[in-house]
Amino acid sequence: MAEASVDELRYTIATAMRMLGSFDLVREITGHVSARIPGTNEMLVRCRGGNERGLLYTDVAQVRRMPLDIKGGQSDAEGFMIPIEVAIHGQMYLAHPEVNAVVHAHPRASVMCGILGLELRPIFGAFDPGALGLAARGVPVYPRSVLISRPDLGQDLAKAMGGKKVVLMKGHGITSVAASVEAATIQAIKLDSLAGMILEIAHLGREAPSISHEDLEAFGMIGERPERAGGGIPRGEEWVWSSYVQLVRDGVGLPE
Repeated sequence: MAEASVDELRYTIATAMRMLGSFDLVREITGHVSARIPGTNEMLVRCRGGNERGLLYTDVAQVRRMPLDIKGGQSDAEGFMIPIEVAIHGQMYLAHPEVNAVVHAHPRASVMCGILGLELRPIFGAFDPGALGLAARGVPVYPRSVLISRPDLGQDLAKAMGGKKVVLMKGHGITSVAASVEAATIQAIKLDSLAGMILEIAHLGREAPSISHEDLEAFGMIGERPERAGGGIPRGEEWVWSSYVQLVRDGVGLPE
């Protein structure tokens, strides 16, 4: 892959980190985004160090290149600390060749739903078809709350996710995977939007019904839905990404 393309990918990861921080899906220094470097056995991952000011202010320099099977918790040659949970990323890429980006975040509403055993079901339709799609396909739950600090735990997480796009990690966070950083980030944001609504309804002492089978069919959510050829951002969501980028630009600003 050309170095210019790697630099663009690095910038997109840094932007995604600022975006997730702006939406409060990551806080302080916990959470990370990665991307597979096409044609290699390497990835780019958000590490800690350098001009460290927290994930909300991620710089391009903190997005580091490393092998898929690297061990977490150590420092690279320039002193940047590799995430202890880097196995979330490396093992996901090794298990799922179609995955090119991984987001691991700690969104409050999603975590609370996992703790309370509230299923992330398709309770709305046209309000947010993207979130509906995630819920309609089912959101698997990884039952352990431990740090994914070893390859075997990363393999267990990848198995728990199966062929889905997101997995809820009980008492821990979420992991979202996709063909692009943009798509994986949008999924994480939309999943937590769904979780927030389910949690708020539960707080009111109510339980929302799932939408009808007829309406699921109307949205094309019944049966298998083949992935879009070539990957990338699903159709229409490039505008969603652009709107999120503008929010970051107007708030904390974009990476340098």
